[in-house]
Amino acid sequence: MMYPLLISALVALTVILERFYSFAKIYRCSPAVFSEIMDHVHNRRFAQAHQASLKAATPVTAVLAAGLEHFKNPVAEMELSMKNRAEEWIPVLEKRIEIIDTVITAAPLMGLLGTITGMMASFQVLSEKGVNEPNAITGGVAEALIATATGLVIALICLMAYNYLTARVKVFIYEIESAASQLIEIRMATEREQK
Repeated sequence: MMYPLLISALVALTVILERFYSFAKIYRCSPAVFSEIMDHVHNRRFAQAHQASLKAATPVTAVLAAGLEHFKNPVAEMELSMKNRAEEWIPVLEKRIEIIDTVITAAPLMGLLGTITGMMASFQVLSEKGVNEPNAITGGVAEALIATATGLVIALICLMAYNYLTARVKVFIYEIESAASQLIEIRMATEREQK
């Protein structure tokens, strides 16, 4: 069972590293870009704000771009457009995280299965050689327990990564909601000024 455990650990590690990189470099909206977009919006330069939001392909800027495309329309239409764009991004943010969750569940079970098969082999040695060779038996038991320990270590590491990544997804969702709310507030203030 060590080979399936190592393969599952490699798969989980690949997903963890890819998600860490994506969250830090690809999907993260830098404060400078967000400030630039909101500065354009505050100064009623909506075309420039829309162009700036299209340059950076992040969840926050994509939602802002959707709102800016419908900025002149009724507020409800603008909100719906941003909500739809945000819902498109959520599966992208959660992509492949379920693989880590699967490894968290499967690794201890594979380790336990490895221990059981190892113990069965140890009892086979015991039935063949008797109690006269305790080293052969204890060595087999120790080898069998390594599978359980490996499975538990893999699961613990994956659990920490899974919790961190799901927390990061929640942060992205909060940032999207916050940016959308700010844009709606500006839109409503603009509407009040026009009246």
